[in-house]
Amino acid sequence: MTAQPAPARPELGAAGGGRPALRLRWGATISGAVVVALVRPAGWAFGLLAFLAGGGLVLAAWPILVLPTPTGLQNSLGNPISSLVFGAPSAPMLAMLVGGLLAAIAVVAAGLLLGAWAERQLIAIAVEAAADEGIVAPAPDLDGAPGPVRIAMVRVLALAPVGVALLLAWRPVYDITYRALILPANLATPLPIRVLGDVPSVLIGIGVAWLLGDAAGAVGVRRLVIERRPVLVAWLLGWADLLRRPHRIIPTALVGVSVLLLLTVPALLAAAIGWTRVRDVVLEGRDVTTTLVALVTWVGTWLGALVLAGIGQAFRSATWTLELPRRPGPGS
Repeated sequence: MTAQPAPARPELGAAGGGRPALRLRWGATISGAVVVALVRPAGWAFGLLAFLAGGGLVLAAWPILVLPTPTGLQNSLGNPISSLVFGAPSAPMLAMLVGGLLAAIAVVAAGLLLGAWAERQLIAIAVEAAADEGIVAPAPDLDGAPGPVRIAMVRVLALAPVGVALLLAWRPVYDITYRALILPANLATPLPIRVLGDVPSVLIGIGVAWLLGDAAGAVGVRRLVIERRPVLVAWLLGWADLLRRPHRIIPTALVGVSVLLLLTVPALLAAAIGWTRVRDVVLEGRDVTTTLVALVTWVGTWLGALVLAGIGQAFRSATWTLELPRRPGPGS
């Protein structure tokens, strides 16, 4: 698959060095990202890793998760929380709290580093594929470019708006969660869904904060890797691009997220329905052949959802890579 060089517009100084920088037109950026994502299947694996490390693991495991009920939460946590609030916490309780906190920090750190490494690979794949397909030429030299640690630092900074939104939202969420636990109106609906349904404005605010922070972070990571900017400067340039070109950055963010959701949500819903069917077959004591067919069908559906998630994330990463203006080479 070969694409013709896409039209570009000059921007003075956008890529550093004062030389005219070329930015693809927005439509060419999106169509080029489609080409890049499809011609490099290796990017699907890195896209899946970035998706899972960025929190997608929870979504991927959702079809087989069993959410705890309020009664189960009360039975499991009632005594430990009571001893913590009304008395001196026991040594095992303190050890559990400290161990849980350290484990959570380790998991988050590992996810950030794995996601940063995968994103670094996706950038390299995108610029190489774009150059090979004639979308952007020449490909920037990424030898010695910043690696996962500094990319992870930019991504941590990108979470600042989400942190602010969570600080503003914790009180209404706490009040509604407390009422839902003390005076539940509908036990058939899982607790998280009931709580989120009662605070849609809070949920929308957190979503908008994440979308803007992620967009600025994605641009900042590419400023860091391709232009070799310092971490803080790259992050600030991401916000500068967002403020100067909201007509490009926000649609790019929305298209990337929409494509990812369009590819993954229906497949994960099908996997959830399939898992329910597998459980019913097992509980009904069907014959081995029927059970095996149901299980194989579910595994195929779930793996298909993971492949689609990898493709969606690879496309989303490619849109941000092609969004960055480039400095033309000597022969350009």
